[in-house]
Amino acid sequence: MQTITLDNQRVLAYSEYGNKDGKPLFVCHGLNSSRLEAKILHHLISNSDYRIIGIDRPGMGGSSFQKDRKILDFTDDISYIADSLNISKFTIIGTSAGAPYALACAYQIPERIVSCHIVSGLGAIEESFDSLSDENKKFITMAKKYPWIIQPVFWLLMGRLSQNKNKSDKFLTNIIQSLDEVDKMALNEPIIRSLFIESFRESYANGSKGTAYDSILTYSKPWGFKLEDIKFNNIYLYNGGKDLSISLKMGENMNNLIDNSKYTLYESDGHLSIIINHISDIKENITSTWRKCDN
Repeated sequence: MQTITLDNQRVLAYSEYGNKDGKPLFVCHGLNSSRLEAKILHHLISNSDYRIIGIDRPGMGGSSFQKDRKILDFTDDISYIADSLNISKFTIIGTSAGAPYALACAYQIPERIVSCHIVSGLGAIEESFDSLSDENKKFITMAKKYPWIIQPVFWLLMGRLSQNKNKSDKFLTNIIQSLDEVDKMALNEPIIRSLFIESFRESYANGSKGTAYDSILTYSKPWGFKLEDIKFNNIYLYNGGKDLSISLKMGENMNNLIDNSKYTLYESDGHLSIIINHISDIKENITSTWRKCDN
């Protein structure tokens, strides 16, 4: 873990993997996760052409909590880290609830983005609420009406188990319990399972406050921009036909609202299994956009 201390004394934590002279790729992690998703991506890509950087959002992993932060504030954080690393342009990947943050970059700092890849991405809730599962509807309603209860719920279900390695199986089960069997099977591979547990555990390194706030922000509050206002062409969307967390309607709406987005549906995959089973497709799209950029 590396850290940067901002002028207001807030700490940003990040980790780098791969080739420091390679093409920079920033990872916006999902909910209940951390900067260590970059380590998972590095393992899956197994390619020395990329410099893969994961950032802990405020209150998660090693990053300080940021009171009253907004999704668009993340573009300042990623720009600050990119500038400190002398990175002018980069690819960005947003997984699950990391999607709003990756899309915020495509909206607010498109001149710095080579391509944006949204994997099993959370879409704008107001556009797709009716298509969500009953479980997600209940959570969103609770987050809007009783936001104070979200942190203790996250602590009870995940946070209190996260740092006890003897309870890793229960911790992981609580995170993925609502996902399809195809996702659970994908996590049976020992190295993959270990890497995901490590990333999930790191999210709660300083308690459940950051993760709880992140869930409220992404699921129950306006993002601060509209998808149709994004003016950036290299946006790739990847969704799974068996995703029980993100509805197909949400992915379709995202594709319809973002001009010139490229949409891929993997009928036999779920929420987590896409990035494990189809990393070669994602890597090819990343490589092709860099090729065009270099030319």
